[in-house]
Amino acid sequence: MNYVYRFRLYPTKEQERFLRQEAGNIRFVYNYFLSLAKREYETNNKKWNYYEYKKLLSKLKKEFSFLKLSNSQSLQESLKNLDKAFKNFFKGLRDFPKFKKKKDINSISIPQHFKIESNKVKIPKLKTSIKFKKHRVIGWEIKSISITITPSGKYYLNVLTDREIKLLPKTNKAVAIDMGLTDFIVTSDSQVIKNPKHFKKLERRLKLWQRRLSRKEKGSNNFKKFSIRVAKLYERIVNAKDDFLHKLSRKLIDENQVVIVENLNIKGLIKNKRLSKHIHQASWYKFINMLEYKAKFYGRELIKVDTFYPSSKLCNICGYKNKELKLSDRVWVCPVCKTKHNRDYNATLNLLKEGLKQVGLERPDLMPVEVALAGSVYTD
Repeated sequence: MNYVYRFRLYPTKEQERFLRQEAGNIRFVYNYFLSLAKREYETNNKKWNYYEYKKLLSKLKKEFSFLKLSNSQSLQESLKNLDKAFKNFFKGLRDFPKFKKKKDINSISIPQHFKIESNKVKIPKLKTSIKFKKHRVIGWEIKSISITITPSGKYYLNVLTDREIKLLPKTNKAVAIDMGLTDFIVTSDSQVIKNPKHFKKLERRLKLWQRRLSRKEKGSNNFKKFSIRVAKLYERIVNAKDDFLHKLSRKLIDENQVVIVENLNIKGLIKNKRLSKHIHQASWYKFINMLEYKAKFYGRELIKVDTFYPSSKLCNICGYKNKELKLSDRVWVCPVCKTKHNRDYNATLNLLKEGLKQVGLERPDLMPVEVALAGSVYTD
């Protein structure tokens, strides 16, 4: 399967100027054709056609001579990325393509004519090789590379390989998880993982620096200095969040053959004005994506239970449905079997039953059945 190795690049000042020029040219091509496609559609009702616009790229290089300084294949990749963005839009998977900005993350795709030797990479149009920190060995066939420039001014080398993944040993364990805001996840084996709330911890400092940035004159040295400070703080928040999500998702995949989650309608949930900020910061969608691709990598199975399955409202003992249950009700008692339920833990047990039905498995021996029979109130 495709696997990306990421390394930190350390270009010289001259190499930095080249990479920024290259990224700027790629951004220019992307924005030029996006603007052209929008104009053609609005005036002539002409739809996006990748092959037609591809022919115009060579004419564009004659019109704008600075584009000749860039690798032609990298410019073509920029147009391919725009084509992917339009296809995703037409399929309803993404919003309409947006213009790329200099202050955002910029990338340079290099499909061919690159060379990696030891801890240096040679790319087209650049005479000297760029050093990178090779903290691990690339043991697989390299398909292509790309270079990422972050808003904080860091450079990364991304190496796409065709990697063979060794499947993990099979186990009879299955787990269901219920995602929340206070507790990030509650599992059917009574584990509770608190939400680390990385953004909230640094929000006060971020507001302070953004306020200071707003008082600086745009384009001044002070404006650039504080822009980098804000970007670095955002990067720190994202890195801490990703580290937490990667470690937790890998732990769940390592320990269980089947992982069961609820197929949440996150777009609908974000419309709640009171909770939208917290839901966005929790990164549930990213977490489910991590579980999904890691399950494929290591021979595990991720089961998504239907969005409308009433996991919180059903009694996991007798099956009674509590139609009056509110979001604020964290504990409730079943009027039929008198079992006291913790809302989240009860939901995981119901998700486990429903998920195992989908794969045709019986309840695993390592599941804490005696806890469920005693009632669905877990202890931290």
